[in-house]
Amino acid sequence: MRCKLAARNVLKNRRRSLVTVLSVAIGFLALSLFEGYFTYVYRILKDQAIVGERLGHLTVVRRGFFDQGTLDPEKFQLDAAALELVTRTVREVPGVKLVSPRLAVSGLVSNGTTSHIFIGEAISAEDQMALRGAEYAYLPGKLAPGQDDAVVIGQKMAKIMGLQQGSDGVLMASTLSGMVNAVDFRVGEVANTGSMGTDDKFALLPLALARKLYGSDGADRVVVLLDSVESIPAVKPVLLEKLKAAGFDAEIKEWSELSVYYTQVKGLFDMMYLFIMVVVVMVAMTSVVNTMTMAIAERTREIGTLRAIGMRSMTIKSLFVIEGVIIVFVGSLAGMALSYAIGAGINLAEITYSPPDSSEQAALVIELLFNNMFGSLFTLSVLAAVASYFPARHATQKTIVGALGHV
Repeated sequence: MRCKLAARNVLKNRRRSLVTVLSVAIGFLALSLFEGYFTYVYRILKDQAIVGERLGHLTVVRRGFFDQGTLDPEKFQLDAAALELVTRTVREVPGVKLVSPRLAVSGLVSNGTTSHIFIGEAISAEDQMALRGAEYAYLPGKLAPGQDDAVVIGQKMAKIMGLQQGSDGVLMASTLSGMVNAVDFRVGEVANTGSMGTDDKFALLPLALARKLYGSDGADRVVVLLDSVESIPAVKPVLLEKLKAAGFDAEIKEWSELSVYYTQVKGLFDMMYLFIMVVVVMVAMTSVVNTMTMAIAERTREIGTLRAIGMRSMTIKSLFVIEGVIIVFVGSLAGMALSYAIGAGINLAEITYSPPDSSEQAALVIELLFNNMFGSLFTLSVLAAVASYFPARHATQKTIVGALGHV
């Protein structure tokens, strides 16, 4: 009954209600489109970190590696025995999909006449394929199985060095014992890293070639891929416990801790979204308060009449609260419909732009999630109830005589 009366009151002044509904709808539209874009960016950045940066879900190292590993790499190196212990122990944990030994590499690359620095890592071709899976198998920068001398280099570095696919070169680096070593290599593929900061120095080596270059039979870390990213909180403590029981003092970090770019971009976008949300909520709630204040001012005598015939103040307050919620709910539903329509239009338009520090174009995609939109609708409805309550409370504080005599 109250909802029916409140709906009639909303329709009583259609023009004012429509203006408020439109303001809420536009605010909801803006909020949803930004949230949809941020959702897509977060998903792409997550996949880029896990697959593109080859971080997997968890990285297992000797304790202290992340703080002192560059100063004393030999101390934190996993020799063949330690590597076998770690990989065997990790594989025994339920939920582990892939265990991949890695080796960070850096040094000089030479084409016979000039030299240039390179920085990268080493991974086996089979592990790289397993990490990418079927979804990302098409990505460039693939190591060739069975070709232990084939190296993937950055597009800009290839241009600087005058190298192309099939070209021969020499890699030079210091071994763990401090000696200078060199190995011959062949350019297996030239790939754009997507980042201007790394494309001129990136090299991805087969693990066997990197071990030959460094005079090592081990790795400096082990990357673990799980069945899903949601398994991390459950699997991580189990891994630590089992490795400790096996006698290995391990330190484990999640992919989000190691991907600096993801952390920085997500922090920036979270702050932007918070600012946009505050502005939208303030505009929407101001419209609701203004509408309800005007409605209450016009219906003060009506409020006095209702109280005179015995209606309780709380019942009258609830009528106005329901009116505010109806207005915001309808506006949010309209905004949701507009969000789906405009979001689909943006996606079909295939708009691209150049992100900061990127050497490639990125697609502007809106990824709308119903759960997120429903959360926004619920939040706005609750705030509308609060915003409508205070004007109604002020109106019901008048005496019945004062309300009936209001002009």
